[in-house]
Amino acid sequence: MRLQVIHRPQHNAATKGHLVLIHGACMGAWVWEDNFVPFFHQLGYEVHAISLRGHAGSPNEKPIKWTSIMDYKTDLLQYVSTLEGPIFVIGHSMGGFTIQHAMNELPSTVKAAVLLCSAPRHGLFGLVMKLILHYPIGFLISLLQMSWLPIMKHPDKLRRVIFREDFSSDKMATVLPKMQEESFLAFLQMVFLKLPRLKRVVIPTLIVGAEKDYLVSERDTRRMAAYYDLQPCIIEGASHCFMLETGWEKVAEKINAFLAEHGTRH
Repeated sequence: MRLQVIHRPQHNAATKGHLVLIHGACMGAWVWEDNFVPFFHQLGYEVHAISLRGHAGSPNEKPIKWTSIMDYKTDLLQYVSTLEGPIFVIGHSMGGFTIQHAMNELPSTVKAAVLLCSAPRHGLFGLVMKLILHYPIGFLISLLQMSWLPIMKHPDKLRRVIFREDFSSDKMATVLPKMQEESFLAFLQMVFLKLPRLKRVVIPTLIVGAEKDYLVSERDTRRMAAYYDLQPCIIEGASHCFMLETGWEKVAEKINAFLAEHGTRH
Protein backbone atom coordinates (compact mmCIF):
# COMPACT_ATOMS: atom_id res chain seq x y z
CA MET A 1 0.00 0.00 0.00
CA ARG A 2 1.42 3.37 -1.03
CA LEU A 3 1.05 5.81 1.84
CA GLN A 4 0.91 9.56 1.66
CA VAL A 5 4.26 10.85 2.90
CA ILE A 6 5.57 14.34 3.52
CA HIS A 7 9.20 13.69 2.65
CA ARG A 8 12.07 16.14 3.04
CA PRO A 9 15.27 14.50 1.71
CA GLN A 10 18.84 15.51 2.45
CA HIS A 11 21.10 15.99 -0.55
CA ASN A 12 24.47 15.46 1.09
CA ALA A 13 26.39 12.61 2.68
CA ALA A 14 26.31 14.20 6.14
CA THR A 15 22.67 13.28 6.87
CA LYS A 16 21.96 12.18 10.44
CA GLY A 17 19.59 9.48 9.22
CA HIS A 18 15.89 9.04 8.59
CA LEU A 19 13.32 10.47 10.98
CA VAL A 20 9.90 8.80 10.62
CA LEU A 21 6.96 10.65 12.19
CA ILE A 22 3.70 8.81 12.97
CA HIS A 23 0.60 10.86 13.76
CA GLY A 24 -2.18 10.24 16.25
CA ALA A 25 -5.90 9.50 15.93
CA CYS A 26 -8.08 11.62 13.64
CA MET A 27 -5.01 13.29 12.12
CA GLY A 28 -2.50 12.73 9.34
CA ALA A 29 1.02 13.65 8.28
CA TRP A 30 -0.09 17.29 8.13
CA VAL A 31 0.18 17.59 11.94
CA TRP A 32 3.99 17.60 11.65
CA GLU A 33 4.35 19.70 8.51
CA ASP A 34 4.60 23.26 9.83
CA ASN A 35 6.91 22.73 12.79
CA PHE A 36 8.61 19.36 13.30
CA VAL A 37 9.33 18.60 9.64
CA PRO A 38 11.32 21.79 8.86
CA PHE A 39 12.95 21.82 12.32
CA PHE A 40 14.45 18.34 12.05
CA HIS A 41 15.20 18.69 8.36
CA GLN A 42 17.27 21.78 9.08
CA LEU A 43 19.17 19.80 11.71
CA GLY A 44 20.26 17.30 9.07
CA TYR A 45 17.66 14.52 9.25
CA GLU A 46 15.87 13.14 6.21
CA VAL A 47 12.30 13.53 7.42
CA HIS A 48 9.33 11.28 6.58
CA ALA A 49 5.92 12.17 8.01
CA ILE A 50 3.58 9.34 7.03
CA SER A 51 -0.21 9.25 6.92
CA LEU A 52 -1.38 5.85 8.10
CA ARG A 53 -3.88 4.03 5.89
CA GLY A 54 -7.23 5.79 5.71
CA HIS A 55 -5.78 9.08 6.94
CA ALA A 56 -5.34 12.24 4.89
CA GLY A 57 -4.23 11.09 1.42
CA SER A 58 -3.44 7.45 2.21
CA PRO A 59 -5.77 4.80 0.73
CA ASN A 60 -7.46 2.08 2.72
CA GLU A 61 -8.85 -1.26 1.61
CA LYS A 62 -11.59 -1.32 4.24
CA PRO A 63 -13.76 1.16 6.15
CA ILE A 64 -11.71 3.32 8.49
CA LYS A 65 -13.96 2.42 11.45
CA TRP A 66 -12.78 -1.18 11.33
CA THR A 67 -9.10 -0.61 10.65
CA SER A 68 -6.92 -2.21 13.31
CA ILE A 69 -3.87 -1.05 15.22
CA MET A 70 -2.27 -4.10 13.60
CA ASP A 71 -2.92 -2.51 10.20
CA TYR A 72 -1.17 0.64 11.37
CA LYS A 73 1.69 -1.46 12.70
CA THR A 74 2.02 -3.04 9.26
CA ASP A 75 2.17 0.41 7.66
CA LEU A 76 5.01 1.43 9.97
CA LEU A 77 7.01 -1.78 9.56
CA GLN A 78 6.64 -1.83 5.79
CA TYR A 79 7.66 1.81 5.47
CA VAL A 80 10.80 1.61 7.63
CA SER A 81 11.81 -1.55 5.74
CA THR A 82 12.23 0.59 2.62
CA LEU A 83 14.81 2.85 4.28
CA GLU A 84 18.53 2.36 4.75
CA GLY A 85 19.48 3.29 8.31
CA PRO A 86 20.00 4.79 10.68
CA ILE A 87 16.31 5.34 11.37
CA PHE A 88 14.54 7.10 14.26
CA VAL A 89 10.80 6.80 14.88
CA ILE A 90 8.58 9.31 16.65
CA GLY A 91 4.94 8.51 17.38
CA HIS A 92 2.28 10.79 18.81
CA SER A 93 -0.67 9.40 20.78
CA MET A 94 -2.01 6.48 18.70
CA GLY A 95 1.27 6.61 16.77
CA GLY A 96 3.17 5.94 19.99
CA PHE A 97 0.82 3.06 20.78
CA THR A 98 1.56 1.67 17.30
CA ILE A 99 5.31 1.89 17.93
CA GLN A 100 4.91 -0.10 21.15
CA HIS A 101 3.18 -2.86 19.18
CA ALA A 102 5.88 -2.78 16.50
CA MET A 103 8.98 -2.40 18.65
CA ASN A 104 9.99 -6.07 18.81
CA GLU A 105 9.71 -6.30 15.02
CA LEU A 106 11.56 -3.13 14.05
CA PRO A 107 14.74 -3.73 12.02
CA SER A 108 18.10 -3.15 13.66
CA THR A 109 18.49 -0.01 11.55
CA VAL A 110 15.98 1.68 13.88
CA LYS A 111 18.23 3.25 16.50
CA ALA A 112 15.81 5.01 18.85
CA ALA A 113 12.14 5.77 19.45
CA VAL A 114 10.21 8.67 20.94
CA LEU A 115 6.68 8.32 22.34
CA LEU A 116 4.85 11.65 22.51
CA CYS A 117 1.73 11.71 24.69
CA SER A 118 1.42 8.07 23.70
CA ALA A 119 -1.62 5.98 24.48
CA PRO A 120 -0.24 3.89 27.36
CA ARG A 121 0.38 0.15 27.36
CA HIS A 122 -2.14 -0.31 30.20
CA GLY A 123 -4.94 1.21 28.12
CA LEU A 124 -7.17 4.28 28.08
CA PHE A 125 -9.87 3.18 30.50
CA GLY A 126 -9.31 6.32 32.58
CA LEU A 127 -10.05 8.47 29.53
CA VAL A 128 -13.35 6.67 28.97
CA MET A 129 -14.42 7.46 32.53
CA LYS A 130 -13.42 11.10 32.04
CA LEU A 131 -15.41 11.41 28.80
CA ILE A 132 -18.48 9.87 30.44
CA LEU A 133 -18.18 12.38 33.29
CA HIS A 134 -17.57 15.49 31.18
CA TYR A 135 -19.45 14.70 27.97
CA PRO A 136 -22.10 12.07 28.79
CA ILE A 137 -24.41 12.91 25.87
CA GLY A 138 -21.57 13.39 23.39
CA PHE A 139 -19.98 10.14 24.54
CA LEU A 140 -23.27 8.27 24.07
CA ILE A 141 -23.70 9.75 20.59
CA SER A 142 -20.14 8.76 19.70
CA LEU A 143 -20.79 5.20 20.85
CA LEU A 144 -24.02 4.94 18.90
CA GLN A 145 -22.43 6.38 15.76
CA MET A 146 -19.08 4.64 16.38
CA SER A 147 -17.47 7.98 15.62
CA TRP A 148 -15.52 10.60 17.58
CA LEU A 149 -16.32 13.39 15.14
CA PRO A 150 -19.05 14.86 17.40
CA ILE A 151 -16.22 15.72 19.79
CA MET A 152 -13.30 16.21 17.41
CA LYS A 153 -15.24 18.51 15.07
CA HIS A 154 -16.50 20.79 17.84
CA PRO A 155 -14.03 23.66 18.41
CA ASP A 156 -14.63 24.09 22.15
CA LYS A 157 -14.51 20.36 22.86
CA LEU A 158 -11.48 19.89 20.61
CA ARG A 159 -9.63 22.70 22.38
CA ARG A 160 -10.32 21.07 25.74
CA VAL A 161 -9.25 17.55 24.79
CA ILE A 162 -6.09 18.19 22.76
CA PHE A 163 -5.03 21.85 23.12
CA ARG A 164 -4.31 24.44 25.77
CA GLU A 165 -6.93 27.04 26.61
CA ASP A 166 -4.88 29.73 24.86
CA PHE A 167 -4.80 27.88 21.52
CA SER A 168 -5.85 30.61 19.11
CA SER A 169 -9.10 30.64 17.17
CA ASP A 170 -7.13 31.32 13.99
CA LYS A 171 -5.09 28.15 14.45
CA MET A 172 -8.21 26.23 15.37
CA ALA A 173 -9.81 27.33 12.10
CA THR A 174 -6.95 25.69 10.17
CA VAL A 175 -6.88 22.49 12.24
CA LEU A 176 -10.59 21.74 12.59
CA PRO A 177 -11.30 21.03 8.88
CA LYS A 178 -8.43 18.53 8.81
CA MET A 179 -9.69 16.44 11.72
CA GLN A 180 -11.16 13.22 10.34
CA GLU A 181 -12.90 9.99 11.19
CA GLU A 182 -10.87 7.44 13.13
CA SER A 183 -11.07 3.71 13.55
CA PHE A 184 -13.53 2.82 16.30
CA LEU A 185 -11.86 -0.57 16.49
CA ALA A 186 -8.48 1.07 17.08
CA PHE A 187 -9.98 3.14 19.89
CA LEU A 188 -11.31 0.00 21.58
CA GLN A 189 -7.91 -1.61 21.13
CA MET A 190 -6.25 1.36 22.84
CA VAL A 191 -8.74 1.14 25.72
CA PHE A 192 -8.42 -2.59 26.44
CA LEU A 193 -8.88 -4.81 23.38
CA LYS A 194 -5.32 -4.97 22.00
CA LEU A 195 -2.79 -3.72 24.51
CA PRO A 196 0.93 -4.06 23.69
CA ARG A 197 2.63 -7.19 25.03
CA LEU A 198 5.94 -5.39 25.12
CA LYS A 199 7.71 -6.31 28.36
CA ARG A 200 10.52 -3.82 27.98
CA VAL A 201 11.80 -1.40 25.40
CA VAL A 202 14.47 -2.95 23.20
CA ILE A 203 15.90 0.27 21.77
CA PRO A 204 16.66 3.62 23.43
CA THR A 205 13.25 5.20 24.03
CA LEU A 206 12.18 8.63 25.21
CA ILE A 207 8.72 8.98 26.74
CA VAL A 208 7.33 12.52 26.63
CA GLY A 209 4.11 13.58 28.35
CA ALA A 210 2.26 16.84 28.83
CA GLU A 211 1.24 18.31 32.18
CA LYS A 212 -2.15 19.51 30.88
CA ASP A 213 -2.97 16.52 28.66
CA TYR A 214 -6.65 15.62 28.82
CA LEU A 215 -6.49 12.49 26.66
CA VAL A 216 -3.38 10.88 28.15
CA SER A 217 -2.92 12.13 31.68
CA GLU A 218 0.47 12.83 33.22
CA ARG A 219 -0.30 10.02 35.65
CA ASP A 220 -0.81 7.55 32.78
CA THR A 221 2.43 8.68 31.15
CA ARG A 222 4.37 8.22 34.38
CA ARG A 223 2.80 4.80 34.95
CA MET A 224 3.80 3.66 31.46
CA ALA A 225 7.34 4.99 31.87
CA ALA A 226 7.68 3.21 35.21
CA TYR A 227 6.61 -0.07 33.63
CA TYR A 228 9.37 0.29 31.02
CA ASP A 229 11.81 1.42 33.74
CA LEU A 230 12.27 4.82 32.12
CA GLN A 231 12.22 8.37 33.44
CA PRO A 232 9.55 10.36 31.57
CA CYS A 233 9.98 13.89 30.31
CA ILE A 234 6.87 15.89 31.31
CA ILE A 235 6.40 19.20 29.50
CA GLU A 236 5.10 21.81 31.92
CA GLY A 237 1.96 23.64 30.79
CA ALA A 238 1.69 21.65 27.55
CA SER A 239 -1.35 19.81 26.23
CA HIS A 240 -1.87 16.72 24.09
CA CYS A 241 -1.07 18.18 20.68
CA PHE A 242 1.85 20.38 21.68
CA MET A 243 3.46 20.00 18.24
CA LEU A 244 1.04 22.70 17.06
CA GLU A 245 1.19 24.92 20.14
CA THR A 246 3.55 27.71 21.09
CA GLY A 247 6.63 26.36 22.79
CA TRP A 248 6.87 23.29 20.56
CA GLU A 249 10.54 24.16 19.89
CA LYS A 250 11.53 23.24 23.46
CA VAL A 251 10.08 19.77 23.00
CA ALA A 252 11.77 19.37 19.62
CA GLU A 253 15.11 20.38 21.13
CA LYS A 254 14.75 17.78 23.90
CA ILE A 255 14.00 15.14 21.29
CA ASN A 256 16.99 16.17 19.20
CA ALA A 257 19.27 15.96 22.23
CA PHE A 258 17.96 12.46 23.00
CA LEU A 259 18.44 11.26 19.42
CA ALA A 260 21.96 12.65 19.33
CA GLU A 261 22.83 10.85 22.56
CA HIS A 262 21.13 7.51 21.87
CA GLY A 263 21.24 7.19 18.13
CA THR A 264 24.34 5.02 17.89
CA ARG A 265 22.94 1.50 18.40
CA HIS A 266 24.66 -1.13 16.22
